Amino acid sequence: MKAKITLLCIYMLSISLLTACFDATELDELAIALLIGIDLEDDKILITAEVINLQYSSDSSSSGNVSVKYVQGTGNTVLEALRDITLKFGHRIYGAHTKAIIFGEDLAKKGVMPYMDQLFRARELRESAYVLVAKEAKAYEVMGVSSGLEPIPANYIISLIDSIRYNPKTIDTNMMDFVKHYYHMGRHPIVAILEKRQKKGINQTEKEVGTKDFELSSIGSAVFKNDTLVGYLSGNDTKALNYILNNVKGGIITFPTPVDSDETLFSSLSTIKVRTKNDVDFKDGRLILKTKITISGNLGEIGGDMDISNYESLEKMAQACSQTVKEGIEMTVKKVQREFGFDIFGFGHVLHKKHTEEWRKIEGKWDDLFAEADFQIEVVTNIISSGLLNKPLTVKEK
Repeated sequence: MKAKITLLCIYMLSISLLTACFDATELDELAIALLIGIDLEDDKILITAEVINLQYSSDSSSSGNVSVKYVQGTGNTVLEALRDITLKFGHRIYGAHTKAIIFGEDLAKKGVMPYMDQLFRARELRESAYVLVAKEAKAYEVMGVSSGLEPIPANYIISLIDSIRYNPKTIDTNMMDFVKHYYHMGRHPIVAILEKRQKKGINQTEKEVGTKDFELSSIGSAVFKNDTLVGYLSGNDTKALNYILNNVKGGIITFPTPVDSDETLFSSLSTIKVRTKNDVDFKDGRLILKTKITISGNLGEIGGDMDISNYESLEKMAQACSQTVKEGIEMTVKKVQREFGFDIFGFGHVLHKKHTEEWRKIEGKWDDLFAEADFQIEVVTNIISSGLLNKPLTVKEK
């Protein structure tokens, strides 16, 4: 009986000792970072972090209290710059809730992988954090802008990238995607951009006249060769890229309405489902890149007197939509072949899967072969619905 009581006492003592966290850190001792910007200034790494102000509340905003604070640190390495922040801010940066890493353009042009080393080594930072480039700017210059409905600038930036669900003129690349494409030959990385723009004044008061108000734009994307920024794609080119990558989650397609008219009239299709299948083949010694895209969507708007109550007219609309998508993608592929000369579409991955032995022979010169390859594309559009109207409002019933 005494042995049982002694064993029970040991168990109870062990439980009381093991419940504590030996390396626990209180919440108010951490600086929870939502954004981390990385720049080069005076041959030093400059880290800018957007951290949550734990003292903020919506009731106290009128007293000048803000929801986030911005802190900076410098060093010869990323880790040294992060720790430099503690000497000025008094708190260690905590990166588990970091939503995005923003690289300044100057740094991105020199290569970003050396600066991502610490980010992957740190156990806190999530690999799902977006990788972004500040176009023609430092990273800290695009931070602190909140022009949307989100009061926190980091949430505003994330909402811009997540808008790919409605408009594929941007791209959503996280840290893991970037590193995966960096290591695997056959596709170079593409990331989203942030561009700071001055807003046009609307309904300004007399006191606000002359002040500058800014917004951010994520239209377009940044093109990397391995880990080095080499250029940018426009919004339309990024849209074409997303079609080839099978990365279109929604959006619209605007195309000329197939009607006889003195002026060009446009209609729009709201996409519901987009499926892309890519292939690579050889014919008479020539490399051929192939893409087939199937689009399903609803007519969102019709320009001109196009009566789509009959099948022939509806089919003309579908063909006009397909032709617009086809021409746009062909232009983008030719532009990338001519201006960049390397594969950002992932055709190399397709070749690697389909012709492994052939890929091993040519992988070292794949980009050169890609730049000279022929491109073939087929686009099929299926119009599911025309909404609540079969005829445009401009068509009067007789």
